[in-house]
Amino acid sequence: MVRCRAKGENYSYDFAASLQNTNEQSNLISERDLTAWKGAAERMLTNEIVLKVFSDYLARDDDFEVVLTSKGYTVMGFDCYRQDWNTVDFCHTPEDLLDSLLDAYENFRMMEITGGDRDLTEKEEEKLAKERDALTALCEKEAAKCSF
Repeated sequence: MVRCRAKGENYSYDFAASLQNTNEQSNLISERDLTAWKGAAERMLTNEIVLKVFSDYLARDDDFEVVLTSKGYTVMGFDCYRQDWNTVDFCHTPEDLLDSLLDAYENFRMMEITGGDRDLTEKEEEKLAKERDALTALCEKEAAKCSF
């Protein structure tokens, strides 16, 4: 089963099932099935793509780290005032990693913009939403470049 996410939608394709042609005339994969499978593979988001897109942000943010554990990637946030880890988010999928890093990025930018002294203005919220959308779009664009 191939699963991927593109343009905010989840896709899945059962490649093995497509090999079992129900009309018993041929074991060949139909062009439609092959096109669907190739399309899903071409849009597959990976952890490496997400980390590449967020590498500049991660280099700037001293409070968040992405750690590769024996179980997979984990996003960890450090509370510099308490001198302790206050956020630990295990990411089962690349989409989870993307969501976690988008949240961390948003918090980082909020602190950068406001200094932690005030709420964001409506204009600042709109700008931050556009930045999130741009990062998501960049991940999707990089995923579309991948060929398997």
